[in-house]
Amino acid sequence: MRPQACSAAAPSGRPRRRRAFRLAPRPGRARRDLLLILAACLGLFALASLCDSYETIQRFVEAHEDWQLDELLTLAFILPFGLAAYALRRDREHRRERACRHRAEAELQRAAAEDPLTGLPNRRQLTEALVARLAGGTPLALFRIDLDRFRLVNELHGAVLGDRLLRQVAARLRGALPEAGLAARIGGDEFLLMMPCDSGVAAEAAARRLGGLLRRPFRLEGQRLRLSASIGIALHPADGAEAGLLQHRAELALQRAKAEARGSQRRFAPDMEAAAQAAAALLAELPEAIEQGAIEPYFQPLVALPARRLIGFEVLARWPHPQRGMVSPAAFIPLAEEAGLIGPLTEALLRRACLAARDWPMPLTIAVNLSALQLSDEGLTPRLEDILAETGFDPARLELELTESALIGDLDRARAALLRLKQRGMRLALDDFGTGYSSLSHLRALPFDKIKIDASFVGRMSEQPECRSIVGAVIAMAASLGMATVAEGVEREAEAALLDDLGCAIGQGWLFGRPMPAEAVTALLAGPAPRAASRPAALAP
Repeated sequence: MRPQACSAAAPSGRPRRRRAFRLAPRPGRARRDLLLILAACLGLFALASLCDSYETIQRFVEAHEDWQLDELLTLAFILPFGLAAYALRRDREHRRERACRHRAEAELQRAAAEDPLTGLPNRRQLTEALVARLAGGTPLALFRIDLDRFRLVNELHGAVLGDRLLRQVAARLRGALPEAGLAARIGGDEFLLMMPCDSGVAAEAAARRLGGLLRRPFRLEGQRLRLSASIGIALHPADGAEAGLLQHRAELALQRAKAEARGSQRRFAPDMEAAAQAAAALLAELPEAIEQGAIEPYFQPLVALPARRLIGFEVLARWPHPQRGMVSPAAFIPLAEEAGLIGPLTEALLRRACLAARDWPMPLTIAVNLSALQLSDEGLTPRLEDILAETGFDPARLELELTESALIGDLDRARAALLRLKQRGMRLALDDFGTGYSSLSHLRALPFDKIKIDASFVGRMSEQPECRSIVGAVIAMAASLGMATVAEGVEREAEAALLDDLGCAIGQGWLFGRPMPAEAVTALLAGPAPRAASRPAALAP
C-alpha cells in the first residue's frame, strides 16, 4: 500500500490537507499519557485524603474479608506503576522510530538530489543551484557533456566495467571544477557542469580543457580505455537568464558538436534554435511522408574497375519536399532512427527500388543500407522475403549494407541474423570500413561478400601516403578473405587510377555518376554508353 503522501479531492470538492507519512503514532503521545496517569493518581490521592477514604475502605475490607478485597486494592495500587512503565517504554520506542524516520527521510532527500552511481549531484540539485546563481546575477557557463560512443564500451566490455568508467569520469570532472563549480550526472553518459565564467572565450577554453581531460586514457582492470566527449556550451547572461532555457541551449550546442565532429566543443548560436525547430517540424512530417511515398529511392552507380562497367546501384533516400526543396538524407535519416521509423522507411524504399529495377534490361544489383536496429529485429528476414516475393525481384540481385556499429555487441546474434539473410540468397557488404571497431576476427566470422572502403580514406589517397597505404591494406586483406572491395567517394581520375593500381574491384562516386531517380536510370540503360569517364553517364553497360 502506498503511503498517504499525495493530496486528494474531498467529497465537497475542496482539496484535503496533505497527511505526512507516519511509521507509528506521534512520540509526544507517550509523554502525554504518562503525565495524565500521574495527574490522575495525584488527584485521586488528594481526594482520598480529604474524604478519609483510606480509613473507610479499610473498615469495609475488614468487614468483608471473605470478598478478598485486599488483593483487589493491591492490584489497584500497583496498576498505575505498570501503566507508567508502559508509557515510558512506548516513549523510548517512539524516539527510536522517530530517529529511524529522520534517517530515512535524510536518505531519501540525499537520493533525490544525488546520482547513486557516481555520487555526483543529479539534474534536480544542479538546477536548484543554477536557479540560485542566476537569481544572484552571477555570470557563468553551463557545459553539457556527452561521452562519444559510450554504448560500445558497455557492449564490448560489459556494464560493470562501464559503470566503473563512469565513476572515473565523474571523479575527473569533479577534480577539474573550480571552488564555485558544480558537476552533475543527468543520466546515461551525459553530464552537466556549471562554473563561473565571464566570457565566451574563457568558456570555450574551459571546454577544450575538459575535452582533453577526458581524452586521457582510463585504466580499468589492466586495460587502457580511451574516450572522447562532445561538449555544448551556454553562457549566462548572453545565452539566457532562466535555468531551463540555459540547459536547453547547452543541449542544442551539444547536438551541433556531435553532428559536426565527435569530440568537439560548440557554443550555442541563435541558428541552432532555428535548426532544432526545423528538425522538429521535419520529424512531425516524416511518418506521413513515409506512408505516402514522398521519400524516393535514388540510384548511384557502382562500376567494375578498371573497365568501368556498370554492375549495379546503391539505393539512397531522397525527399523532394514541396516547401523545403530536396531535403538531405543527413537531415531526416537520423530523425527516422531516433523515432523508430527507419525500418518502415527502408522497407518502403526497398519495395519501390525492387519494382523499378525488376524490369531493367540488365541483371544489375541494388544495394540497400540496413541500420543496427533493423539487424537486431527478428522479423527482418521474413519482411524482406515478403517484399522480394511481392515485387518479383531476384534475391541474388539484392545487396544489404551494414555499418560496423551494427556488429558491436552480441556478435553471435549478429552472425545468426546475417546467415539467415545469406541463406535466402541475398549478398552482404560491410559499409564504411575503417571508421568503426571491426577486427580481423570479426571479418572472418561474419559472412560478408564485400567491404566498402570509407570515402574519408579514398578522398585523401592522392595527398596522404598513409591513407593510400590503409586503402591498399584493406584491399589486400579483403582479397585474402575472399571478399571484393568497393571504394566510396571516388571523385577524381587520380583516385580512380590509384584504385586500379591497388586492385580495387568496384568504384562508387561522382566520377562515375551522381544519385539519380529511377527514370534517369531507365534512360541511361536505354541509351548509348559514352566513354568520357568524367561525365556522370560515363558507364559501359
